[in-house]
Amino acid sequence: MKKNILKLTSVIAIAISSFSAFSQANSQGSFIIDPYYGYPNFGASFYSLLESSSNVSSFKATGIGPAGLRAEYMLGDKIGLGFDFIYNSNKITNINTDTVPKYNSTTLNYDNVITVTNERRTMQRVRFQARLNFHFDISNPALDAYFGVGVGTNNRYRKYYVNDVIQTDLLTSDVSNLTLIPVSMRLCTGLRYYFTPNIGLNMELGLGGPMISAGISFKIR
Repeated sequence: MKKNILKLTSVIAIAISSFSAFSQANSQGSFIIDPYYGYPNFGASFYSLLESSSNVSSFKATGIGPAGLRAEYMLGDKIGLGFDFIYNSNKITNINTDTVPKYNSTTLNYDNVITVTNERRTMQRVRFQARLNFHFDISNPALDAYFGVGVGTNNRYRKYYVNDVIQTDLLTSDVSNLTLIPVSMRLCTGLRYYFTPNIGLNMELGLGGPMISAGISFKIR
């Protein structure tokens, strides 16, 4: 009986000491890095609608991201300052078949000539935002929940190829690379779960970036 009590006491003591050592997810001076991948890629989804065009064949729309890297330094136990780097891209390839009139000097008439061109469009979007996170009080010491606000840059880079030759005229380069709103903003709420004191998982929901993202969290200190 005494041995069982001693064993139980030992287990409770170990549990209490472990809990005390891991009693707070983050604290002032903590530095957290969150690589992540998000969903959806609106650009690739939108361009898929072009497949219904009658003169387009072999249409394919692909994309990367939104993916990125967040970093945060805890100014206090409940406020963190950091950045969010967001990247996404999409690529559209298709074969465009057209019938164009061409003058025939022999017959002195216009003949219909079928032209086939391989088209490729690419777009890369890069956003770099400063972030401020406000952390909630959570009873579970392994959980970190927060509300975040971000503001920063918003850049798009587009290219258009015809038969693997890049088109550099005004309509396909300079104008298409203009961004209507050069500033990006983000409102979000996120959650981290640490399964060790320094490694965990993260998930974030928001607007002005990926609607939903998930990844790994690495905490220093």
